[in-house]
Amino acid sequence: NRIKIIRDQSIGNSRWDTYDKNNWATASLKTKLNSTYLSGLTIETQSMIGNTKYYLGGYNTANIQKDVMYQYERKISGSDYYYGTNPNSFIGKLGLMYASDYGYAVSDECTQTLNNYNNTTCTNNNWLFKGNNEWILPQGVSNSLSAFNVNSGGRVYNDGAVSGGQSGVRPVLYLTSNVQITSGTGTSTDPYKLSI
Repeated sequence: NRIKIIRDQSIGNSRWDTYDKNNWATASLKTKLNSTYLSGLTIETQSMIGNTKYYLGGYNTANIQKDVMYQYERKISGSDYYYGTNPNSFIGKLGLMYASDYGYAVSDECTQTLNNYNNTTCTNNNWLFKGNNEWILPQGVSNSLSAFNVNSGGRVYNDGAVSGGQSGVRPVLYLTSNVQITSGTGTSTDPYKLSI
């Protein structure tokens, strides 16, 4: 019963991991988000962010529907969903959006598989599409070098190079249950203001 927030704009480009591992629990990007970026937020903001279980399941393709990806992201074992001995979850403050988050942000007019979201029906009706290359959370399972991305055309794909390629980063968090909306209507011109 908590609210999930996905940052609207990227905080800049980054590698997923500097050591060629698609294991989110040890990834340099996870460390960057949960140390450098987190500590740069105000104390009040930090107090509103709860520890959350992020599911780390992936797959070997994005040529599947969003509801199927949602199930795969939450699988607890199996070589079809995890590379090697990668863990199935991570508990922390900050993560990235799931492929299924991106998939469910589109209107019902888009009926494509995730790797075919690069058409105007899908991109014009997806509030999470920003027209940039960006990392998302699922791991590629065929080798340790790949993780999922959304590319600048809107397509989800699973061959992002974790060490060589740099992509945008949009942090994700869950608010603690005691956060309240104190003002605003939730629009871009009158955003919600939160407090504890």
